[in-house]
Amino acid sequence: MHPSSIGRIFRKIKKQQIEKYFSALQEGLIEQKREVGDDDKLTLALDSTSISSYANKLPNVERGRNKDEDNLPQINLLMLVESKSGLPIFYRTYDGNVPDVQTVRRVIADNSRLGIQNVVLVSDRGYSGTRNINDCLRNKVGFLFNMKCGVSGSLTQELIDEERLNLQDLNRRDWYTQVFQVTKKINWIYEPSPVKNQRSTRKTQETAELYWHIYFDRQIAENARQGLFERIDRVQEKIANGKALDENEQTLLEEVFEKHEQDNAVSYTVDNKKVDQKLRYKGYRVLVSDEISDAGKAWCAYQERWIVEDTFKTLKSRLGCSRNRVSDNESLTGKTFVQFLATSIAMIVRTRLRKYSEECKKNSTLPMVYDGDCRVLDSLNNVMQARFCGGYYFGEIAGKRRKLFEALGVPVPDAEPEKEQDYEDEEETEF
Repeated sequence: MHPSSIGRIFRKIKKQQIEKYFSALQEGLIEQKREVGDDDKLTLALDSTSISSYANKLPNVERGRNKDEDNLPQINLLMLVESKSGLPIFYRTYDGNVPDVQTVRRVIADNSRLGIQNVVLVSDRGYSGTRNINDCLRNKVGFLFNMKCGVSGSLTQELIDEERLNLQDLNRRDWYTQVFQVTKKINWIYEPSPVKNQRSTRKTQETAELYWHIYFDRQIAENARQGLFERIDRVQEKIANGKALDENEQTLLEEVFEKHEQDNAVSYTVDNKKVDQKLRYKGYRVLVSDEISDAGKAWCAYQERWIVEDTFKTLKSRLGCSRNRVSDNESLTGKTFVQFLATSIAMIVRTRLRKYSEECKKNSTLPMVYDGDCRVLDSLNNVMQARFCGGYYFGEIAGKRRKLFEALGVPVPDAEPEKEQDYEDEEETEF
């Protein structure tokens, strides 16, 4: 098809139709959980990425923190991905200069509009903050936030300092996660219905019990220490040889070195206190939740958020959607939705193949599927369907291809003639 024809198709996809799709998708997912007796809340991994663009007529294209490190303006794309199934269930685009931390309030509003209930949002450090915790509590949205450990004077650092000795106790080390862990219950005070320009009082405040899970990974801390020592060595070597420092090395020089001037000579020494302070919170992670009280379960739930990162990798690398390549906003709306559908299908394939592979490892009677999702779909392109005036039938499917259908959870097409499906011509096409 000509690009102009494709653009007209994209422009026919309207936002009301997209919202209707989201609502139907989420209802189906909730109904499926109900059928299998799964009463747990939906765990949704939340993250965003940047889509670089050369277009200068798109209203959302702005310069911001480009996650691909392109020197281009961008549009930000946020997704919610169901952790267990790997299925993306919602997305939205927004201005490229909006930081991650400011998007959670809008996500909550979208959830309310679309009727998404009983969810737990799992996010990385970019989305954590007091304001977002309060917004989730006000709107009865569960959360698991990875808190920033580098903010000086924060509650996160206070809790780490309080539990530092406990996090060295081998009895606190979990054999499964292989990290030291401690959970602290905090009575969190928030304003349920804040009024602008009006100071809250005890009568208007409410409290919620939050679980602060504090973890320490000794190996990560040691790697950070060793890496810093190596960087210090490089700076000292360059100073001794009279070589110029690059930007990162100059920053390190200012952070951990002391400058001495004597007899028109300049020398530098390492400030050990500054080094210790720089390494003080390395290897620590703090997860806060209103729903998950067990530190081990919280750790596993956070680790499962890799699925949203894999979704972005599928979108941008495997499907080649790292650029929008549209010049008007209406085309962008339709094309983004089509890309979302393609990503959803690809993630379904990847998730089903991964689960099938895991089952094979547990049960030696099942054949292992080694090929990646792209090669699997390519191999199924040779499954042929013959269509004629009275109906259609599939060609022979045997051996490895039958197992691929089994791995994907799709019934194997039969060679028996099927009822006519409103085909106009007799032809043979690829499946």
